[in-house]
Amino acid sequence: MSYFNPNHRKRKSILPLLTLGTLCVSILYYAFTANQKTVPVLPENAVRPHLVHWLEEDPDAWPAQDPIFNPAAVRRIYQRTDYRLLWFDNYNLSDSANDLLKQLTAASSGNPSSMVDYRYHLGYFDRTLRDTPQRLQMAAVLDILLTDAFVSYALDTQLDRISPKSRPRRGITPVFHDDQGFRMVALAQPSNQASSEPRGRKYFRGYDRARIIGSTPRSRHYSRDYHSDSDHNYSGSSNSARNSNRSRFSSYQNNPGSNSGASGSRVYYNQGRNTSNRDIGTITPSKNSEGPFLAENSPYGSDAYALRSELERLRKISASGRWRPIPPGPAMTMGARHPHVSRLRDMLSLYGDYHGRYRYGGADPNRFDRGLHEAVLRFQKRHGLKPDGIVGRGTRKRLNLSPAARAKIVEMNIHRREELPANLGERFIQVNIPAYRLQYVENNRVKLAMNVVVGKKKHATPEITTRVSKVVFNPTWTVPRSILVNEILPKARKNPSGMENMGYRVVSGSGEHLPLTAQNLSAAGAGSYLMRQMGGEENVLGRVKFEIPNKHDVYLHDTRARTLFSLTDRDYSHGCIRLEKPRHLAEALLRPQGDWDHWRIDKLTIGDQTTEVDLRQLVKVYITYWTAWVDGQGKLNFRPDIYGKDGLTDNQF
Repeated sequence: MSYFNPNHRKRKSILPLLTLGTLCVSILYYAFTANQKTVPVLPENAVRPHLVHWLEEDPDAWPAQDPIFNPAAVRRIYQRTDYRLLWFDNYNLSDSANDLLKQLTAASSGNPSSMVDYRYHLGYFDRTLRDTPQRLQMAAVLDILLTDAFVSYALDTQLDRISPKSRPRRGITPVFHDDQGFRMVALAQPSNQASSEPRGRKYFRGYDRARIIGSTPRSRHYSRDYHSDSDHNYSGSSNSARNSNRSRFSSYQNNPGSNSGASGSRVYYNQGRNTSNRDIGTITPSKNSEGPFLAENSPYGSDAYALRSELERLRKISASGRWRPIPPGPAMTMGARHPHVSRLRDMLSLYGDYHGRYRYGGADPNRFDRGLHEAVLRFQKRHGLKPDGIVGRGTRKRLNLSPAARAKIVEMNIHRREELPANLGERFIQVNIPAYRLQYVENNRVKLAMNVVVGKKKHATPEITTRVSKVVFNPTWTVPRSILVNEILPKARKNPSGMENMGYRVVSGSGEHLPLTAQNLSAAGAGSYLMRQMGGEENVLGRVKFEIPNKHDVYLHDTRARTLFSLTDRDYSHGCIRLEKPRHLAEALLRPQGDWDHWRIDKLTIGDQTTEVDLRQLVKVYITYWTAWVDGQGKLNFRPDIYGKDGLTDNQF
């Protein structure tokens, strides 16, 4: 009898397979979990060669753009610690590093006009701690700059260089010195609150400076808005039309919130009109109000004769052989001692910025004293640099522009000045493109000056001579064809309701405003219709536009991107000129036409109703490209050749 039964083989149990599969899954899970919790270990002496090389062997090989402001103190600190990282726990920023960054940021926010932002390397930390992957060399750079910022902050606190507003609370000392060297005293958290700040951020990430100083991020990278193309404006000519326009304007004045005109409608107004005290008292100021316009009264200068005198002086300096460039080296600031300091003093003496009567720090020629600091400030202001008194890479490059090259630049600018009339007029506006500056001049006195934003090199602002013919409040913007196809239409197709809320409309051939439907957007893309943004808070031209007739369709106008005016280099537009103080310029131009003041202008720059005011007396506008000129104080100014028109590489970015 056989005990073999074939049916038993077909019903083989799957329990062993399930057991094996469960075991494999468990092993993989625990392996994955362990891998997730693994923290990379930074070898103890891995960065020592970098630290020794940069601090001892070859300081000129320092790879970061930010200089080390306290090289001697930083070197002593790392010598005492055997060249080990001080601010890292493996690849993570240590708690002391995060405490230091918080205190540095607080000190910077309390001193907005000082140079602590640069001395504490906060810009470098903003960029690096956000974007940099883990690398040994970058860890070494960050550690050195944190130590340098630590020493700078300790010195500033000791010498009262930072304002009391940003000083630590009484009883909190940022540093102390004992047998073990410098230490950081951690900031005490309030006793009734637990700290919400993450501790020990990983991989150089997570440093959020905006959380420390407020809700508005302090970023060095700003968004750029678009510029305008030609807008269609009309002006009534008959008396009946003028009366009708005045009545519409009066109705709007008496009731700004009324629906007397359609949203975005255009009001034409050609004459001044008195505003009663009752009206002024009920005006709701614009949130961007610039306040009353208080005229300056400084001399204008900028004539060819003064440039010729400076040309002769530069030629003499070049022929004398006394000028010598400053060799590459560390950044220099007040209190530093370096062999290059004496050469810096000689150069600034040649240019007339240094006055020997300001002597500070003894007779040591290699000591960067107070007088030299003030001379550097004067040089930086004359060259459009940030006036921080620090001779870094940018200032060193401008210093090393030879007198012979400067003479060529002055010679070219003499020709540019002579192309304009000798007498520019009783009232005129000058925009100097390389200086990013506008001046309104009356009787050879500067009454108003402001920063401007000009076109980037790809969309260079042209040199033109024209006039202001009209001031437009709450202007509309007809989108140029190139911007329409490449930028606006894709956004409108993706979010038509959002673009409509921003005031964008398709405009038919008859001038009718159409919704942003797929059919209308296709017609606009094909060129059959236009795209226009109505006047209002979201308009890219801002609240004020100045019509200056020219073939390039360039305007002077307001902008929503206000942060750009705080930058040193301001070439960001598509060719038009964005104004820092457009309401003040409008008031200055319209004052001769009647009772125009900031109350009246603020009233016209709320809501979305477009108002046009013709100028009775046209004011000349000179858009110039001067990389050298003599100002009203008799000082020779230079600016970089941002569009490459001078042909000198040394004077370009």
